[in-house]
Amino acid sequence: MKTIPGAIALMIAASALGGAPAEASGAKLPIAEGVWVKIDTPCKTAVITHVYASGRYGDVYFYGPNHSMGPSNETEPVTHTSAGKNGFTVVNDGPIEVAPRPNGQAVVRAYSLSQGEQWREGVRLCPTGTLSGKMRAALSGLKLLPSP
Repeated sequence: MKTIPGAIALMIAASALGGAPAEASGAKLPIAEGVWVKIDTPCKTAVITHVYASGRYGDVYFYGPNHSMGPSNETEPVTHTSAGKNGFTVVNDGPIEVAPRPNGQAVVRAYSLSQGEQWREGVRLCPTGTLSGKMRAALSGLKLLPSP
């Protein structure tokens, strides 16, 4: 009997059950698509960002001495969302949650059901044209550059 590698078997099973790729799930976050940075960070100098684009959400950042290394892409497909506590929306299965705020702002946090809030960060939306050339090039190369 011939065996099928696990990943192929999983794809066959998902196909047979009508599974769709993660990007086609249609799950939406309650924030605008785009590049989000800490509220006190100028868009043009941002080297750490939260990105919601192309059906993905997560961090894109530069690291190392003088932020000379990267980018690191820690985004993942948004496959589903659920209601978190205090008006937050859970991204996939967590622990990351987002909540919209007025005036182009939002709050991102990591929340554990067993330990509560781990960290919280106020962020604001940066228009693509206000980001550094280095960050725009990184997002473009990752196919995460939001439409202007």
